[in-house]
Amino acid sequence: MISSKPPSGMRDTLPNELRKKEQIINQIKQIFEKFNYDPIDTPVLERIEVLNGKFSSQEENEKLIFQIQKRGDKSEEGSDLGLRYDLTVPLSRFYTEYQNDLPKVFKRYCIDKVWRAERAGRGRFREFYQCDIDTIGSSSNLVEVETFLALAQALECFNLKNLSLKISSRDFLKKFLESFGIVDLKTFMTCLDKQDKIGFDGVLEELKSKDFDETISKNILKILSNESDFENYCKDKPEILTIINQINTIMALARPFLSDINIYFCKTLVRGFDYYTSTIFEFYSPDLGSTIAGGGRYDSLTSIFNGNKTPACGGSIGIERIFGLLDDQEIQNEKKSVLIALFDDTMKGDCLELLKFLTDNNINSEIYLSADKLGDQIKYALSKNCKYLIIYGPDEKTKGILTVKNLISKEQIEVKKDDLLASLKF
Repeated sequence: MISSKPPSGMRDTLPNELRKKEQIINQIKQIFEKFNYDPIDTPVLERIEVLNGKFSSQEENEKLIFQIQKRGDKSEEGSDLGLRYDLTVPLSRFYTEYQNDLPKVFKRYCIDKVWRAERAGRGRFREFYQCDIDTIGSSSNLVEVETFLALAQALECFNLKNLSLKISSRDFLKKFLESFGIVDLKTFMTCLDKQDKIGFDGVLEELKSKDFDETISKNILKILSNESDFENYCKDKPEILTIINQINTIMALARPFLSDINIYFCKTLVRGFDYYTSTIFEFYSPDLGSTIAGGGRYDSLTSIFNGNKTPACGGSIGIERIFGLLDDQEIQNEKKSVLIALFDDTMKGDCLELLKFLTDNNINSEIYLSADKLGDQIKYALSKNCKYLIIYGPDEKTKGILTVKNLISKEQIEVKKDDLLASLKF
């Protein structure tokens, strides 16, 4: 027998769950539209050289990309296409191809599926949605702040509280670590990135296991964890101070408009080794114990297509992660629908007429398809999250009325057909 389970790392979505997700996604789209981001659509498949261009490591590429073998006579020649693993690389290709047809500063949003070939695990899927906004063509720090504002407003759709916004710069950690003579920046940052989970003591042990000098590592971690030591160390290093001032300026611009969010300079923040070039940021929810959105500047990504760097900044909301962490009760299913009960077969035509009337007036409706017991019809209506059950049998038809039962309040009333729409309150 063939298994009916979906492939490892992928999921089926039941109707109620999908409807909840789509409600939130539609709300987020409306918010992005308010900030004047434009939607685009790109293929789920990209040429393999496009997907390989983002990362310098072949190992990283092989871990990420679902490769598609050439077809027909060329099937032995390997792969020429792959499934997209994010929405940023397709955006950079899209912008390079159509930049002469786009505004000088191009703002886009995209909420769509991506695929990653990495090992599946708890909270880590091979197929999932990304929810991105990006601005290409401006180096103004207003871009960062506008990105923060749009993402923060979108996150309000999840009713999350006590959010923090961590801000740093790829340039900061690079210059800071170089000032201690650190050469293998990527490995050091990889260890430092675990600070939130394992603390500075754990980071030190990681660094020692990677053969970094223990004394230098201790000194770096001591300075990063102590504000006074940090200020004293940086005061005579103008390159580092310039970057810190840039971060402080962005935070000062954002704070008046994000007063409910704790915004701070996170010295240990690490994101996207292979493409972020300066500003990086993360929204963190202490209630969920998770980063829920993040992004930064990536001013070099278009260069893989035309050799030219173009200023770009964007952010992504981890909607799949948030849905996975939120309790089902926290996002209400707002389906606004009606079930028309079927009394007997003689009422089929009348029920169809009623269905036509309701749907013509934009009321989500359906007819129960067999004349079962009323209790069974109510049970079905509840399983479909219908708010109302309409009973229209021979007695109601004779009297010229409809019986409307509110399945939430249990209230039941009789109304004339002309008054039906007014009685359905969603």
